[in-house]
Amino acid sequence: MQYQIYISETAERNLEYIFLYLQKEWSEKVKNNFKSQFLNYLELIKKNPFIFPSSNIKKEIRRCIITKHNALYYRVSNNVIEIITIQDTRQNPDNFKLK
Repeated sequence: MQYQIYISETAERNLEYIFLYLQKEWSEKVKNNFKSQFLNYLELIKKNPFIFPSSNIKKEIRRCIITKHNALYYRVSNNVIEIITIQDTRQNPDNFKLK
């Protein structure tokens, strides 16, 4: 089955924030490395959407660790993979909510 990837507005905002932060606080190279990792994980998820485990928050949502500081949350419905958010893993989990 061919899957389509949809990135939510929340995920887009979070991703943009991460890119800006990495570029400002680290370097263009670090930002580009993160971007490359992110795109590689998207391809992996697209090829095999059930490769990553279900999250502890909601069973239908899966969690992919991009780096030790960033996790990607997504759900699979029919032939669509929805990227819900990209979350800082250092954030207090009590403040984290998924739709």
